Amino acid sequence: MKKIIVPVDFSAASAATLRFANYLAGVTGLQLSAIFVYNPMVVSNRPDTPEERVEERRVLEEQLRLFVDKHVRNDPTGPPVEAVVGEGIPPVYIKWRTLDEDVVLVVMAGVGTGAGGHLDLFGSIATMVSQEGGCPVVLIPRDYGEQLMRDTTALFSNLHRSAEQRAA
Repeated sequence: MKKIIVPVDFSAASAATLRFANYLAGVTGLQLSAIFVYNPMVVSNRPDTPEERVEERRVLEEQLRLFVDKHVRNDPTGPPVEAVVGEGIPPVYIKWRTLDEDVVLVVMAGVGTGAGGHLDLFGSIATMVSQEGGCPVVLIPRDYGEQLMRDTTALFSNLHRSAEQRAA
């Protein structure tokens, strides 16, 4: 199934972006995939053993599941959401995922809106993915309100219906 991927870093900006992508997936019928990418080489409490790495990944998967549940799974009108924890350098991993033939769109927080710190700066990720990725990227600006999200996704809905009508 064709999908929208949404890189998240647990910030308020990525929560808003996830909500926007959820609205968009609902009107287009695309699958939604929330992705958190961590780089184990940059975290301060780097795991030393295979067991510690498994536990770190389990904790991150749980955090992502809770984040997705909090921000979009409570919306009964939205589609099911896949939650994926990836390991690597975030902009490289996300760019790699844009090359998947089932990924048709990336929706992510705009430049400079991420959590930063040990999670890698989201601005640099947004810049790299939007300039070098393999599919279109929608960047959501800081403080993009819920009504604007709904209005914008309505535009996509109209485009989607027009494309379906032309294909029929």
